[in-house]
Amino acid sequence: MLLFSYSEAQNLVPNYSFEVYDTCPNGGDIQYALPWYNPTVGSPDYYNQCSFPGGASVPSSFFGFQNANTGVAYSGICVYGSDPGYPSQREYLQVGLLDTLIANKHYCVNFYVNRPDKPIIIYNAAITKIGMLFSNNPILSTSSSALNYTPQITSDSGVYLTDTVSWMLVSGTYIAQGGERFITIGNFNNDANTDTMEYPNGASHYGAYYYVDDVSIIDCTNGVNEETNKDGISVYPNPARSELGITNYELGIKEVKIYNVMGEEVISHLLLVNSNSVTLDVSGLAKGMYFVEVYFDKLSNRGAVRKKFVKE
Repeated sequence: MLLFSYSEAQNLVPNYSFEVYDTCPNGGDIQYALPWYNPTVGSPDYYNQCSFPGGASVPSSFFGFQNANTGVAYSGICVYGSDPGYPSQREYLQVGLLDTLIANKHYCVNFYVNRPDKPIIIYNAAITKIGMLFSNNPILSTSSSALNYTPQITSDSGVYLTDTVSWMLVSGTYIAQGGERFITIGNFNNDANTDTMEYPNGASHYGAYYYVDDVSIIDCTNGVNEETNKDGISVYPNPARSELGITNYELGIKEVKIYNVMGEEVISHLLLVNSNSVTLDVSGLAKGMYFVEVYFDKLSNRGAVRKKFVKE
């Protein structure tokens, strides 16, 4: 696995995949996944392989079976609840970032959600929008209702988050105002403004619940704004949708590899003969930031240059 340098690909989210903990969870224990915490009177759940099967364990818990997207842990929140006695029930995840965001910089945001395959009777719905809110200070509430804020990053409008097998990516690019240091994840819409898809099971009221894993916020300013550097290599268009072009008229190109922000190789392309340009199909990649490694031969000494690009 490729290990990126701190300066090129620092994820600003601490304990981004919830692997680090100080106490094994039994359910409703997000505070055990330091430094994540509960900002309201809800009870976000923490799941880890260390817990007992059928409880808050991974992959088998009281909500069914689901492997972590990365590692052996993840979190879970109620994002919709329509009990007449407790309308707009919501739970949220909140954490302080490793560093303060810088004004006008572009940050690539990713997190993954999954709907449990065996929800208890109240959690029999799917919704369309789960979001991330950036704030300078913690967002705290003594209520269990929806937080009255507008998240800067949300899942696609009109697309129900229904998958109970594969993890679904929520992503976007955020241009910082400057000073943001905290993130909050959840559903910020009240019941009237939450689109729901019900899975009938005889319940008198229903709600929606999702697991959350692999939260990342990475400075991708160079990947968005710069295509060519003094090394003579261009990566374009940036952001890219279906095809990514790479040129190197000075040294040529022998091989190209693309890695995601987790350091996993997702595309590898080896040329039989050095070429000045390569076009790669990136349509199958999920939205987010990636790293391109361009290898070339110069006087028989193989070199490599790394570039960023954003898939939209």
